[in-house]
Amino acid sequence: MRQTGPEHRDNERPMDGATAALTWRLALARLALFWERAVPALAPAAIVATLFAAAVLFDLLPRLPTALHWLALIAFLAGFGWALWRARQALALPDAFAGRRRLEKASGFAHRPLQTLDDRPAGAPDSAQVALWEAHRRRLMAALAKVRVGWPSPGLVLRDPMALRIGMVLLLIVGLGVGGDQAGLRFARALAPGVDTPGQAPGALDLWITPPAYTGLPPVIPRVDATEIAVPVGSQ
Repeated sequence: MRQTGPEHRDNERPMDGATAALTWRLALARLALFWERAVPALAPAAIVATLFAAAVLFDLLPRLPTALHWLALIAFLAGFGWALWRARQALALPDAFAGRRRLEKASGFAHRPLQTLDDRPAGAPDSAQVALWEAHRRRLMAALAKVRVGWPSPGLVLRDPMALRIGMVLLLIVGLGVGGDQAGLRFARALAPGVDTPGQAPGALDLWITPPAYTGLPPVIPRVDATEIAVPVGSQ
């Protein structure tokens, strides 16, 4: 049974600020747990997406026969969908109990003090029980002042000791350097097997010839269909 007397309300006032701070840290702890679980779970899907993007940027898929082009698209889509399906359970936000447990671990608490936040004295406590309960509350307040969230650590170093993730990033960067200016066109070509898509428009070349000053002639702009051009000696 919870006490509601003036003295009990006065004792709860210091807890209000600590409880508000704990609520904020608890939300951060749950987000950190979500990040730690989601990143490794989504890593296979990210790898498939990166390989597909690299194949598109390097314009590899349109070079395949139409049948193989279709098979490659289906394989990428199936691999990406399967990876997301496997990751679905890790994408749920952890509950408050898991968040409190993370706070206790990150803060170095040995006896799980945060798990007793919802405890209340049972029955009609006597003076000794009230004193013991108040001592417990003071100890809990001291623990709340030391709560730490800690930095999220997905553990990719342990899961990827050969640092293949860095290779994936470099592959994508090189692909952007090779085909970044034609990314839209190359994605269209990759997603349309057997369909001819227009290539890059030819570049324009401006060419003019400046005769030497002794000729008194203006600059000459050759015609596109010209096969032979008379150029005075010393022209630029």
